[in-house]
Formats: sequence, C-alpha cells, structure tokens
Amino acid sequence: MKFANIAKYVLWALMAVSLVLVAIFFFGGFVEGTQGTSSAEPVITETILKWAYVLLVIAAIFTLVFPLIFISSNLRSAKRLGIVIVMGAVLIFISYQLADDEVLNLIQYTGPDNIPSTLKIVGTFLIFTYILGALAILSVIYSSIANLFR
Repeated sequence: MKFANIAKYVLWALMAVSLVLVAIFFFGGFVEGTQGTSSAEPVITETILKWAYVLLVIAAIFTLVFPLIFISSNLRSAKRLGIVIVMGAVLIFISYQLADDEVLNLIQYTGPDNIPSTLKIVGTFLIFTYILGALAILSVIYSSIANLFR
C-alpha cells in the first residue's frame, strides 16, 4: 500500500508541473519579434518540449519495468508475453517488407530526411500503425458480435 501512495503523490506532482508549464505556455507571452504574426512562438516552447521528453522517458521506464516485475512473480504470463513479442516482431517484419524507400520528389525541399533509409523506417512504422489500428477495429467488432451470442 505504501508504493501506491508514493505513486499517487508522484503522479500528482507530475500533473502539477505539467499544468504550470501549460499555463505558462499559453499565458507567458511570446518570443520577441513573433508577436502578432501567424507563427507566434510561446516563450517556453523548448522547455515544454523537454518536459514532454521527460514524461515520455518516465512512461517508457514504467512500461518496461512493471511488466518485468509482474512476470517475475507470475511465470505463466511470460509465455503470453513471448507470444505477443513474437507477433509484434512478425508484424514489424511484414510492415518493413511493405514499406517503400523510393525518394520523394518534393518541390523546394533539400533537407537531409528524404533518403531511402529514413523513408523505409517511417513507412514501416506507418504501415505498422495502420495494421494495429485495423486490428483494434476488428477486435472491437468481433467483441461486439461475440457478446450478442452469449
């Protein structure tokens, strides 16, 4: 129970910091020279982006650590996790095979990101996202239909 209380207070603290940063972001003014333009930039844009990265790292750590703790206490779930990881790897492999690495003909763009390797990775994760989205929709439909017959 002690861990739950600590986690609750940490989450409230993270939320409070996030709310303060969002308030400063919206009401803290703009970078000099950008006020009143269509590209007005809030003063703490870089700070709030860094805070988002911190929150992402915290979420990633908890996403990886807690399942490992759960698996160590419940070895049956390790088999299920292994199946999920293998299925995810297969979907990523299929997505990689379907992704295109053809260089795009972009008008007035000479940046460094229009190269085959970057385009292949981006295409892989776009296709992977589409597959997961389609699987989520199909699972909702299946669940709805299965509940009708129970």
